[in-house]
Amino acid sequence: MGGPDPTWTPEMVRQYMTGEYPGMAEQRRRFQRIPSEPRCKLCMVPFGGIGGAAFRVVGFGRSSNPMLCSKCTTELGRSGLTGVEIPCTLLFTDVRGSTSLAERMRPTDFHAFLDRFYKVATRAIVDHDGIVDKLVGDEVIGLFFGGVSGPDHAGAGIRAALDLADRAADPEATVSGPIPVGTAVHTGDAFVGASGADGSVEDFTALGDAVNAAARLASTAATGEVLVSCASAVAAHVPVDDCEHRVLELRGRSEPIEVVVLRHASSAPG
Repeated sequence: MGGPDPTWTPEMVRQYMTGEYPGMAEQRRRFQRIPSEPRCKLCMVPFGGIGGAAFRVVGFGRSSNPMLCSKCTTELGRSGLTGVEIPCTLLFTDVRGSTSLAERMRPTDFHAFLDRFYKVATRAIVDHDGIVDKLVGDEVIGLFFGGVSGPDHAGAGIRAALDLADRAADPEATVSGPIPVGTAVHTGDAFVGASGADGSVEDFTALGDAVNAAARLASTAATGEVLVSCASAVAAHVPVDDCEHRVLELRGRSEPIEVVVLRHASSAPG
């Protein structure tokens, strides 16, 4: 149960991270039958309720990343193989016009505004089986891959992005109204693994061109827009014939990326 054995090979860790390791799917199903939320996104062990209390006794408590249990992070760290290159899907979303918003608000009010944005984005990502990779300033990054989101991680990322955009557009999203966000989703190979010092697994993050491309795509999305790379749309089997297509030149990349617009810009400024 829990994370990989220290003797695992890189291929076995890759299978664990992609959700392909034999028996892992059945283990996740067993743990999911214990009705206590929230739970570890890798092994699905519960953190709450009586079940969570029992699992903590045998080393399955929360790690420094509240979405992963200490068993998974500790044993991944012991293996010395704290990350692998795997297919994953990235969701980037950020507040449009945050500088002018901060100028118009009291610092305390702007803090409350961003806190609400973090909660809205986090809920959408977690509800669609993703991990919140980072909360950075006016940006939230979601990470979806086989070990946490299942084989349709691209579909999960797209559904999370659309859900997030709808929640942010709600007139009651904050006390001052909707949250003006632009959102993008991109799928590709990335190094998914530890960001802790000395090989520890303090957190999970993703590195590589796919991550950078997703960030650049999000920076081009207007308020209310959800831009999805064709790589993500194809992986998720999303019908796009009737969607608006764009070919975008992204700063720092030699090759353009084709995207589809799954949600168009709102009338809000941004």
